[in-house]
Amino acid sequence: MKRIYNYLGGLLIVLVTLVACKKNILHPSEGGIPLATDIDISINVDQDINQVTFTMNNKGVYPVWIFEGQGKNAYSTINKFTKIYNTAGTYTVEVKIGNANGISDGSITKTFTINNSLVDFDKYIGLLAGNESKKWSIARLEKGHLGCGPSGTDGLEWWSAVPNDKADWGLYDDILTFTNDMKYTYNPGEGGTVYVNTGSTLFSEHNPHNEVDFMAPVPEQTTSYNFIGEGEDVFLTFPAQTLFPYIANDESYNAPKYKVVGISPNKIELVSDNGTIAWHYILSAEGETKIGGYDPDNNCNLWKTADFTNEFYYAPGWNEIADPDFTANGNSYHIKLPEATFERWQAQVAFKTNISTNAATNYDFSTILYSSKDIKNVTVKLVKNGGGENDNIFLFEEQVDLKANETYTFIRTNLPGIDIDVVKLVLDFGGNPAGTTVDVSRIVLKENSCNDGTIIEEPEEDNVNWLPDSDCNKWKTVAYTNFLYYAPGHTPIANPVIEANGNQYKVILPTETYGQWQAQVHFKTSNISTQSTKTYDFRCVLNSTKNLNGVTIKLTKVDDDSIFFFTKNTNLEAYKDYVFKMPAMPGLDIENINLVFDFGGNPANTEVTIRNIILKESTCNQ
Repeated sequence: MKRIYNYLGGLLIVLVTLVACKKNILHPSEGGIPLATDIDISINVDQDINQVTFTMNNKGVYPVWIFEGQGKNAYSTINKFTKIYNTAGTYTVEVKIGNANGISDGSITKTFTINNSLVDFDKYIGLLAGNESKKWSIARLEKGHLGCGPSGTDGLEWWSAVPNDKADWGLYDDILTFTNDMKYTYNPGEGGTVYVNTGSTLFSEHNPHNEVDFMAPVPEQTTSYNFIGEGEDVFLTFPAQTLFPYIANDESYNAPKYKVVGISPNKIELVSDNGTIAWHYILSAEGETKIGGYDPDNNCNLWKTADFTNEFYYAPGWNEIADPDFTANGNSYHIKLPEATFERWQAQVAFKTNISTNAATNYDFSTILYSSKDIKNVTVKLVKNGGGENDNIFLFEEQVDLKANETYTFIRTNLPGIDIDVVKLVLDFGGNPAGTTVDVSRIVLKENSCNDGTIIEEPEEDNVNWLPDSDCNKWKTVAYTNFLYYAPGHTPIANPVIEANGNQYKVILPTETYGQWQAQVHFKTSNISTQSTKTYDFRCVLNSTKNLNGVTIKLTKVDDDSIFFFTKNTNLEAYKDYVFKMPAMPGLDIENINLVFDFGGNPANTEVTIRNIILKESTCNQ
C-alpha cells in the first residue's frame, strides 16, 4: 500500500498549498489529524445490480476507501462512492479518514456480501436503453463529469471537471443513443466534432501539436455495445474505433472498454483505465426531460433533515403478505415487489415524517420515480398522518403511469398549505406485475418562498387542437344523466343544483362537506364510447368561487369504477381558471364513459363551474 499512501501524501501537500493561497492561512497540525476511531460509515448493497454505495457520515472530512483485488490496490477519496461487483462473495473495504491536517494512521475494515454473480445483464440494458432506446450525454452540471487520476483509482484524483468546465470544446452536445437490441449511435452534435486528448496519435491531421486538446470533425456513427464481466468488475464495451465524447488516448478508441462504477436510470459513471492513467466519465439521461425537480441537497428541502418511519401494506387480492423489501440510501429508496397486485392500495409504502405544514404557507414538492416494469395509476399522496378522516386532509393525491425502465419526474408547485402536524408521504404501486422493483429518489418538500435556485420550466405545448366546438369533440353531442352524492360527514342530504348551459355546468354546493367523495357529480353518458386500439385527449376548465383542495377528476366506465382512464386530484384557487388536460391517453374498451367530479371538502356556499369539456380521438384534428 506504500504507493497509495505516498500519493495521498502528495495530494495533501497540494490541498495545503491551495489553502495557503487564501487570506485565511490554514497551518496543518498533527494534532488536528482525525482518528480512525471516529470513522462512521454506511455501506449499502443493491443486490439487484450488484452495486455498492460507500458513504462516510462524518462531517468536515473525506474518506479514503481502499480495495484489494486483481493484483493491485484500488482506492477512492470520494464520498458516496459506488462500485459494482461482477461475482458473488464476501468483500472488504479498508477506510481511513482525512482532513486538511492529514490522514489517519489507523483505519477500520468492513465486510459486505454480494449474494449473486451476474449471469446476464438485462437490468443493465434496461437502465441504459429503456424500453426501446435512450439518449445520454456528458453530465455537464455534475462535478467530476470528466476527470483523470492514477491507474487503479476512480479517475478523479489528478483533475476533476467543474460544471460546464469544457463548454467551449464541443463536448456537451454529443448525443449517445443506446437501444435495447444492443445498438449504439454516436452523434457529434451541432459542431460535428469529437474532443481528443492532445497526447493521442489519432486524428493527427487536426492536432495543432501545441500540447492542447483539440476537436476533430467526425460523422455520426452507429455500431454496437455490450456488457461483460471480468473478475470483480463489469465493463461496457464497444467494437474497435468506436467514437465517444472524449477520446482520452489511443486505447480508448482502438479497444473501447469502460468499467461501470455506478449506474442508475439517469446517471452512469464509467472509468477507462489503460494501466497508466484512469479517466472518469459521467453520463446523464436527464437531458431528455426539461423538468428535473427541485434540488434535494439545498437547505430549503425539509426532507433533507427529516426523520421518518416506514409503514407498509402489501396485500395481493387483499390478502396481506410480508412487507416488500425496502432499502434506503440517503435520499434514494429501493423497493422490491416480488408478488403481483391487482388493484389500487394493495402495494402501499408510506413515509411517516416529523415534517409539519401550515395553512399560511404554500409549498413545492418533487420526486423521481423509476420502475423496472410498467405500472399504471401509481398513487402519490402527501397527507396528514393518522388514517380515517385524516386521509382526506392532503396537499395532493395524484395518480401517474410508470413505464418500464423510464424515469418519471413528479412535480407540484405552489401548493396551498394545510395545517398538518405530521406529514406522511404515501406511495401506492397497486397493480404492479410480479418481480417489479421501484426506485424513489430526490424527494423534496419545501416552502414555495424558499428559492433553491431551481427553474421549473413549463412543459412544451402538447400540440393538440383543443376546440370545444370541433366535430372531433365527442362531448359536443353528448347525452348523459347526472348521478349525485351530496353527503356531509357521509350523511346524504338534498342533491346540489346543477345549471347546464351548453358545454358549461354550474354546481351549487350550499352545505359544507369535510372529506373526499362527499360531493360527487357524475356525468353518465349514453353515447360516448372508446376503443383500446385508439388514443384520446381530454380537457376541461374548472373555476370555483372559493378555495377547494383535493378536487377529484375521474374518467371511468359507467357503473364500473375499476376501469378508468385516470383519477386526478387538484386544488382550485378561488375565481381562478384551472385548465385540466390529459393528452394522448391509451384507449380502453368502454361502451359508455362516465365523467366524475368530486368536490368533497368544499366550504359552504361554494359554486364550481365546469366548462369546455373535450374528449376526442388524438388523430382527429378537424
